[in-house]
Amino acid sequence: MEEPIKKARLYALSTCPVCKEVKSFLDDHNIKYEAVDVDLLDSGEQWVTSKELKRYNPSASYPTLVIEEVIKGFDEEAIKRALGINNP
Repeated sequence: MEEPIKKARLYALSTCPVCKEVKSFLDDHNIKYEAVDVDLLDSGEQWVTSKELKRYNPSASYPTLVIEEVIKGFDEEAIKRALGINNP
C-alpha cells in the first residue's frame, strides 16, 4: 500500500529570499504544497493568517513550513525527513 502524500503549507512573504528558496526546493522535489504569501493578503486575511501562523510558530517568522511538524526557515534536512525524501 502506498503511503499517503503529506500535506504541506508554507507561510511566506513574497519578497523574502529564503521563502523563495523553500518554494524552489519544494518545486524541485515535485512536492505539492499550499503557499500563503501573507503580505499579499488583504489586512483582514493577514490578521487571521498571522494568528493561525502563531499557533505553529509563536515568533511568526518567515518562512514557516507546516507538514506534520513545523519547520522554521530553510532547513533542507528537516524538510527531507518530514517529507520522506531520501538523498540519492
